Amino acid sequence: MLGYSYSARVLAHDPPPPAVRIAGRSFTLGSANVAQAVLTAQAHDLVERSALGSLLAHIEPVPAPEEALLAVHTAAYLDRLRAACAGGPWDGDHAPVTPATWDAARLTVGGVLAAVDAVLDGGIRRALVHARPAGHHAEPDRAIASTYLNNLACGAEHARARGVERVAIIDWDVHVGNGAERIFWDRADVLAISLHQRDWYPAHAGALSATGGSGAEGCTVNVPLPPATTDAGYLLAFDEIVAPIVRRFRPGLIMAAAGQDASVFDPTGRMLVSAGGFRMLAERVAQLAEDLTGGRLVVSTEGGYSPIYNPFCLLAVLEGLAGESGGIPDPWHDDATVMAARAPADERVRAAAAAVRRAQPRWFP
Repeated sequence: MLGYSYSARVLAHDPPPPAVRIAGRSFTLGSANVAQAVLTAQAHDLVERSALGSLLAHIEPVPAPEEALLAVHTAAYLDRLRAACAGGPWDGDHAPVTPATWDAARLTVGGVLAAVDAVLDGGIRRALVHARPAGHHAEPDRAIASTYLNNLACGAEHARARGVERVAIIDWDVHVGNGAERIFWDRADVLAISLHQRDWYPAHAGALSATGGSGAEGCTVNVPLPPATTDAGYLLAFDEIVAPIVRRFRPGLIMAAAGQDASVFDPTGRMLVSAGGFRMLAERVAQLAEDLTGGRLVVSTEGGYSPIYNPFCLLAVLEGLAGESGGIPDPWHDDATVMAARAPADERVRAAAAAVRRAQPRWFP
C-alpha cells in the first residue's frame, strides 16, 4: 500500500504575485504567484477522483517540532522566518511570505517526518508527501524560490536519528537541488543527487565539479541536462548515472524530490518530460528501493507550475509508485508538445552523462 500525506491547511499559504519597482512605483507581474495554492488543490482533487484515491493509506501530518527544524536550519533563520510571517522584515530570495507560511511549512515538514516514521515502522513501504510549500531550495540560513524549510533534508536527518546509516536523496526537479548540496556537503552518510536543467536556477549550485567536501567526495552528484531533454533522456540519466551510484552507496532509505516542473508545459523550465515520463521515473526509483532498502521510499513533491498539466504529472508519479493505474488518461497525450517528449535521447544527453562519469571518479573509476 502507498502512503499519502496531505492537508488542505497548507493551502492557506498563497503568496501574492511578484512585483518590481518601475519609475518609483510597484508594478505587479501577472495575476497570481507561480506557486499559487490552486495548483496544489487541483492536483490533490485529481488524485482523489482517480482510482488510486481509495487505495492510498492517508498519513496525517502534524507540525514538525522545533528540534527537527534545527537539525537542518539555524536558530537565527527560524526566528527571522517566524517574525517575517508575523509582519516583520524579510529578505527571502524570490520567497515571499504570508501570515500562513510558517504554519504551512512546519506542517509540510511534519508530513515528511510522519512518512519517514510510517516507512521505518513497517506500516507501509512507500509514501508520497504532497508538499506545500516545496523545500529543496531552502538552505540552513535562507529561503530561496518559494521554499522556506528543506522538507526532505529534515526527513533525512530524522531517519538518521532513528538509526538509518545512509540516506540517498534523488532530486529530479528541473531546478538545482541546492539545499541538499549545501546542507550535506561534508556528509558521507547522505547522498544528494540532483538531475536538473543545465545552466538554470539557482546559479550558485549544481556544477559538475561540486562533488562534496573533504571526506564526502562523491556524495554530492550533479547531473546537468541540456534543455529539451525528453523522457528517454531522463531515463538514460537515471539508468546510467543515478541507479549505479545509488546501488554502490547502498542506502537504508531512499528519498526523492519529485518536482514536475521539467514537464513539457511548465513555464519555469525548458524540458520535455511527459506525464508518462514521470511515471517511468517513479517506477524506477520504486524498483531501486525494492532492490536496496526493502522497498523503503519517501517521496516529496517539489516544483510543478503548469495549471493544465501538473495534476496529471503528479498522478503519474503516484501511479509509478503504486504500480497501479489511476484510470485517468493524459488528456494531452496526442498534443504535439507531448509527442515531442517521446523522442529518443540525443547525443547531447549522452555527452552530459559522460561528463558526470568523468566528474565522479569515486563511482566511475
